[in-house]
Amino acid sequence: MAQKHLPKTRSTQENLVTARRQDLPPSLWSQKDVQEACLMRYFVDELAQWFDTCDPSRHFARVVPQRAANCPALLYAIFSASARHLSRSQRLQTHEVLCRGKKLPFLGDDAALEYQSLCISHLMRLSGNPAEVADENLLAAAVILRFYEEVDSPLVGVDDETYLRGVQVFLDAQGAAAVRDGGLRLAAFWVGIRQEFHSSFIKQRTFQFDLSCCDHSTYRLLDQADDPTWANRVILHCAHTLMYCYDERSRTIKEYEQLLDYNQGWNQMAPPTFNPLYLRQPDRSKGEVFPEVWFLDDCIVTAIQHWHLARILLTAFDPRVPCLGPGRRAVIGRREAKIAESMFILCGIARSNQTAPALITACMGVSMCGDRITDGLEQAALLSILTTTEETHALSTKKAQAQLREAWGWTNSESETPSLLSS
Repeated sequence: MAQKHLPKTRSTQENLVTARRQDLPPSLWSQKDVQEACLMRYFVDELAQWFDTCDPSRHFARVVPQRAANCPALLYAIFSASARHLSRSQRLQTHEVLCRGKKLPFLGDDAALEYQSLCISHLMRLSGNPAEVADENLLAAAVILRFYEEVDSPLVGVDDETYLRGVQVFLDAQGAAAVRDGGLRLAAFWVGIRQEFHSSFIKQRTFQFDLSCCDHSTYRLLDQADDPTWANRVILHCAHTLMYCYDERSRTIKEYEQLLDYNQGWNQMAPPTFNPLYLRQPDRSKGEVFPEVWFLDDCIVTAIQHWHLARILLTAFDPRVPCLGPGRRAVIGRREAKIAESMFILCGIARSNQTAPALITACMGVSMCGDRITDGLEQAALLSILTTTEETHALSTKKAQAQLREAWGWTNSESETPSLLSS
């Protein structure tokens, strides 16, 4: 009897599905081939965590893919980021690209460029319309597209910011609403701020976005708040520190001391959850260079690493360091030791935690400050951070490696590289 009723039940289910589809608005997901299905799945499974590190609601994993079904710019931004990252990471190990057991023979740089061009075309066409510039979906598309730049550009100060203006148009238009309303707009806002800080730090230039929308917000305070708010506070502090360090106007000691006070205050007043879950200093007798530092989650890892980047900037640009006098050498020695300490902690955090962008953040410190290191074992450990990042995340670090080798006086065919037993 059950078998006799089965065809009728299946037919009823099919009718229900058909009726439901007819009630839904047209979706860009319809009739997608296996390659684009894989790219969407890859974004959700692998790349969304890069954007959601400080967002407990995980808007980029949960909301953005749904919005992409009816927003072409967002859809093509996802395809562009996934195509570039997936093809680069796979082709480092093999000549074919596989995703969820499916072979993608046509996935490569050409496909990524095509999706990128389609996304840029949509964003440019809509950027002149005030109503569209206020669309949070387009802001999310712009920051995802800028991920393409981060993956595609080496960790050196190359002036190639194709996507900066696109993000800036949408971010400046939506900043106040993001801080006020929250949601996907706020999540995308903070991703854009982190991206701009990273680019500015590497290229040694001032921060480009207008942050006045945060002036009277909780992000400028040090009062009680949840962990993501504390993380975004230190990211905003990083942006203000960059403005001080690289702004062409004259810098005052008062401004510096205000930034230093905030840096120290944030470290002292952050919740106990920001303390290490586990901490072990390196054992140099075993060839170890970096500390082992565990934290509870990605949000805290991101926050602590950015605190150390701000500390590096404040230490390197300290206007109180004397230019002359018998105490100058000792002060400079302490400054260099403090910069090295923060750099080694950045690397230790990256090695000790599985947070997706942690190695990238460590590479920023290594590429900008590694030339100060003279110890051979430490140099080899820092170089391993760059090579590991390239192997793990398909991010080009070859130029950064070459610059450090040259600064250290290593030859291109370095055969005397110090043995790195552990890092």
